[in-house]
Amino acid sequence: MKLFIRRIVILLAALLLVVGVDAQKPSRKVRKAEHKAGKKETQQKKAYEKVRQKELKRRYKMQNPEVQKRMKQSKKDAKQFNKKIKRKDPFLKRLFQKRRR
Repeated sequence: MKLFIRRIVILLAALLLVVGVDAQKPSRKVRKAEHKAGKKETQQKKAYEKVRQKELKRRYKMQNPEVQKRMKQSKKDAKQFNKKIKRKDPFLKRLFQKRRR
């Protein structure tokens, strides 16, 4: 008798878990709307980047050749500098780390 009651309790608990998980799942309409919103956001980001790159090129072409050369060199130097300083630990971790003396 105890074994039978124990099995029923386990079966009911499993059934409640399955029903509880299914009840929290958003409806198809909501999922579709979220997907559509995410897609729209990525399209906007792509369009923004495209316009931004176009504007950068336009500003570069407005400069005389001397300035263009300096801009190019400056960009190259910055890229190399940022490449060298790859930090392994995040800023906050380095900030609160005990220093060796």
